[in-house]
Amino acid sequence: MKTELLTLGHEFHKHGAHDLLIAADGVPIHDALDAATCYLEAVVHGLRDLMSEPAVSNEATLLFFAAENALALTYAAHAGVDPFQGGAA
Repeated sequence: MKTELLTLGHEFHKHGAHDLLIAADGVPIHDALDAATCYLEAVVHGLRDLMSEPAVSNEATLLFFAAENALALTYAAHAGVDPFQGGAA
């Protein structure tokens, strides 16, 4: 029997001595990757729109490629998780 892959808790925004924003632990990995994919897709679509604005096109283009690569890595991670361990749904 294989163990289901779960997220680990991780703080990603500290203010002083307090963790203000924390990624929850114990979430099935495919659910966490699905959420990350949705957020990254929204960023990529928003940046694609900004790329058409002359005042921000260069910076938006660089950010777009960074976000698009992060999205590709998220897709690859999702596909690489064994479905019998809670991944690649």
